[in-house]
Amino acid sequence: FAMYLHKGMEINEKGHLTISGCDTVELKKQYGTPLYVIDENMVRQNAKSFKTAMDKYFENGRVMFASKALNNKAVLKIVASEGLGIDTVSGGELYTALSAGIDPKRIELHGNSKTEEEIIMAVENKIYCIIADGFDELDLIENVCKKLNKKIDVSIRIRPNIDVHAHHAVQTAKMDCKFGF
Repeated sequence: FAMYLHKGMEINEKGHLTISGCDTVELKKQYGTPLYVIDENMVRQNAKSFKTAMDKYFENGRVMFASKALNNKAVLKIVASEGLGIDTVSGGELYTALSAGIDPKRIELHGNSKTEEEIIMAVENKIYCIIADGFDELDLIENVCKKLNKKIDVSIRIRPNIDVHAHHAVQTAKMDCKFGF
């Protein structure tokens, strides 16, 4: 049996898995399980790698961390400190990013089926942009902005009609999917 260990992970002299020098068996004793252990150095290195590549090839490009991957204040603060923006897909994720102190101009609201309350939260907090998934959503954003007498930048998610021959649940580029125009 062989296990691939990412950089920062080792098996110590006791035969225990360590992450950035932290013995996971000792962490389990101290905190119990389930326990999520994040290697901050690896998160920072990955964020820097993406940011460096974006800056090299796209002067005005933005690297966005998908908060649905791990939406907690500590991780959001780490990736934001490395220059990444935060991509949120719900009011809860938007709330977490804002309460973590992330600059609203580095937050976008993505995802289909946004509620009026989520759009109001985005507009009131002056986030970077809302990514619209359909004409009904554009109408809702327009109505909210008129009601609040405010403006917000909007990006449009486009469905390019590409069949990736994957599981139906992850085919988000086909014409008959629920995402985008």
